[in-house]
Amino acid sequence: MNGKQKLHSLVEIMNSVLSKIRNYYDSEYVYYIEKDEYEILTIYEWCMENVPWQRDKIKLLDFEQWPKWIKQEITDTTEESYSVQLDLEEGVTAVLAAVKVHRGGCTLELLQAMIQMISQTIIMQKMQKQQEYLSYHDNLTGLMNRNSFVAYLAEAEQRELKSLGVLSVDINGLKNFNKEFGREYGDEVVIRVGEILEEYFRPGSVYRMTGDEFLAVAEDISYEKFMKQMNTAHNRLENISLGLTTMGYAWEKVDIKADHLIFDAQNMMWNEKQKYYKHQRKGHHEPIIKEDLLTDLKEGNFIVCLLPIVDADTEETVGAEAVVRYHHKDLGVMNPGRYITLLEETKLSHYLDIYVFEEVCRTLARWEEEGLPILPVSVNFTGATLRHESIADQMLELVEKYEVPCEYLEVEVSESAHGMNQEMLAETSNKIRKANIRVTLDHFGEKDSSFSILSIMEFDGLKMDKGLVSRIVSNSRSQIVAKAVIDVCRRLGARVTAAGVETQDQLNMLKELGCEYVQGTLFNKPITIDTFEARYLR
Repeated sequence: MNGKQKLHSLVEIMNSVLSKIRNYYDSEYVYYIEKDEYEILTIYEWCMENVPWQRDKIKLLDFEQWPKWIKQEITDTTEESYSVQLDLEEGVTAVLAAVKVHRGGCTLELLQAMIQMISQTIIMQKMQKQQEYLSYHDNLTGLMNRNSFVAYLAEAEQRELKSLGVLSVDINGLKNFNKEFGREYGDEVVIRVGEILEEYFRPGSVYRMTGDEFLAVAEDISYEKFMKQMNTAHNRLENISLGLTTMGYAWEKVDIKADHLIFDAQNMMWNEKQKYYKHQRKGHHEPIIKEDLLTDLKEGNFIVCLLPIVDADTEETVGAEAVVRYHHKDLGVMNPGRYITLLEETKLSHYLDIYVFEEVCRTLARWEEEGLPILPVSVNFTGATLRHESIADQMLELVEKYEVPCEYLEVEVSESAHGMNQEMLAETSNKIRKANIRVTLDHFGEKDSSFSILSIMEFDGLKMDKGLVSRIVSNSRSQIVAKAVIDVCRRLGARVTAAGVETQDQLNMLKELGCEYVQGTLFNKPITIDTFEARYLR
């Protein structure tokens, strides 16, 4: 320690001191105890060879036997025993004794001096331990603090982790809690948040980073188990914090960088937190909006339309993508851009996605019943839906309810889905495909896309983003990228669809590059199910 003498533990110090006392008195047994009227609080001992230790005897005694043991076995042993006492705080007495002394002419002076030193040493050690504890633990919750987290991060980077899940939690408006309800109430909320996190994430893995921010880490955990823990904890947290907790999370199992993963989780949490304060500035309108959206979902005011998918060579309609239009009672038909974000912010996007999926199942079942040609239909799922732990089960329930062949159903997922990284997307995709429902990787080619997802994720189809398609005629780099995507997908056995095709030149270039399917305004805009049936099925 920088040239200084290494600090010893209390046990090492006590062993050294008691052994020296035993040697001085040539005694068979030396002990130091701290006791109150009923029990022994602390015991240290040193015996000569072949003399039994007393500590084990204490462990076998009942509470009622402790006073008798102190009196008969220790304090009043023999005339050859030397014993001194020292009154400590709060009715506690310290006893230092050398039992069965064989050296003649000894006095109590050494024991009297040593009992003072020992009691002070124990006090100092306890204070040092308390200081060390407070350096690495939060005083209010007892959770580990930022210092502990920094130490964990340094240690974790040295280990080979099979997987790592990180949850970032923030209590929005904690200052307002303290101001409106009192500091004690705010403290209680903080404590309960910490308790719930430790309930679902093992003790020693939850950190209080700041006054209102927590981190929980889960090592070597499957994606399914992590999401289950996270969702269950989230539901509990919503109840005890008046719905004002914000969460962000991330999970990886390949090339794990703990600091990067934590940054992703915290970044997601901070983005969600900004949405909360945005609504605060708008005057707490969220509950009203949320209620309206729920009512409109129940009343069927979200209209499912179909966007045709076309064979690039024959230009025949071979499928469709389900899209939604919101018919607001005051604002009329709204474009998705005006309400999708709001649905995500109010945690309702999952309900809408399942609503659309059920409507598609119902439509396919009706087509079969009426003897119409059945074309495959895809449904877009948001990140909130993909993160739902029982999403595959919910889909299968609807498939069985309407008796729809799975080969006519498809789910479109995006690498840019909110709260999803590549590993999470790959895990979710596998879960959906195990339910015999096809998966298409959507929006490939937008700014957040990367080719690495193609080697990680199993998928049945890929849809090139309209941004890439819009440049495909005039930009040679876009052509090279598109060609590479098409070639890779062909080798992987996945079909490629180009989205946002608006001109004949774009179609011609895509056909030249080998793209199989296209969709866009060149062929049709999203149309109602009735119109789609009349135009393409009847």
